[in-house]
Amino acid sequence: MMRITLKQLSIFKAIHNSGQISKAAKALHMSVPAVSMALKELESSLGSRLFDRNSNGLAINDSGTVILPYANEMLSKGMQLEQIFVEKTNGVRGTLKVGSSKTAGNYVLSRKIPLFKKNNPFVDIKLVVEDSITIEKMVSEKELDLGFIDAKPASKNLSTKQWIKDDICIVAGAANPISSTSVCPSSLSKELWVLEQSSSISRARAIQLLKSAKINIEQELTMTTMGAIKRAIGTGIGISVLPWLAVVEEVKRGDLVKIELEGWEHCRHYWSIYGEDEALSELAAKFLNFCYAK
Repeated sequence: MMRITLKQLSIFKAIHNSGQISKAAKALHMSVPAVSMALKELESSLGSRLFDRNSNGLAINDSGTVILPYANEMLSKGMQLEQIFVEKTNGVRGTLKVGSSKTAGNYVLSRKIPLFKKNNPFVDIKLVVEDSITIEKMVSEKELDLGFIDAKPASKNLSTKQWIKDDICIVAGAANPISSTSVCPSSLSKELWVLEQSSSISRARAIQLLKSAKINIEQELTMTTMGAIKRAIGTGIGISVLPWLAVVEEVKRGDLVKIELEGWEHCRHYWSIYGEDEALSELAAKFLNFCYAK
C-alpha cells in the first residue's frame, strides 16, 4: 500500500527549490539525515528516483517533474484545509501566494498589499514578480494561489477575469527639448530610444507598436529595468515606450512628460487568474475582491 505524506511532499518541494538536501534541511529547520531519509522513503513509495545528481547538487528528473504539480496541489489543499478551520475560529488569516507581471506587481499590487494587510493584520501575502508567462505557469502548476498578468492566459485550466486597463505611452524627460515641441514619426525616429533588454517581451511589444506608427529606431539603448529606463530618460536625453501605470507618478511630479503623437492610442488589459478546478479560499476571494474594488 502506497503511503505518501504531506511532510514528504513538502521536503520534496524544498529540495527541488534549493537543489541541495543541506539547504532544504536548513529551510525546513530539520536535520540533514531526516530530510535525506524522508526523500528516500518517498522515492521508495513511488518506486522511482526523483532527482539526479549534478555538479551543483540535485536536479529534478522526469519522474520528479511528473509528481511536482500533484505535490503542489496536495500541499495547497492541505494549507487550505488548515486555513478553513483557523478562519472559522479566528477570522480571516493565513498565507496567500500571489504572482504578478512586472508592471502590475511593482506599481499596483505593491500598493494594494500593504493596505490589505493593514485591514487584515493576521494575513501574510507573498508577492512574486515575474513575466506573465512565468506567472501563468506557476498558477497552473499550483505554485501560486492567484496571478495577475498583462495578457489573456493561454492555459485552459485557469479561471480568468479582466482586471484593469493601462495605456502604453511615449514618454520623455521634462528637460528633453522634444517634450515641448510637436512631433511626427520622422522626428521621433531620430531620437535616442531607451528600451528594455533585447530578450524581453516588453521590448518586442514596444518595437511592434513603434513600427505600426512608422517610427524606425536609429539609435537605441537597452536597460534591464523600468526604473533604470525612467532615470535615464529623466536626464533629458532619450525617450521610451512605457506603461502609464509605471510613469504616472513621475508625470504628476513633472519629471517626465507624455509625448502626444497623432494616431497613437495603445493600451493593454491585465487579467486575474487562478486554478479553474479549485474553489478559492476565503482569504484568496477576499483579496481578489479587494483588488477589483475602486
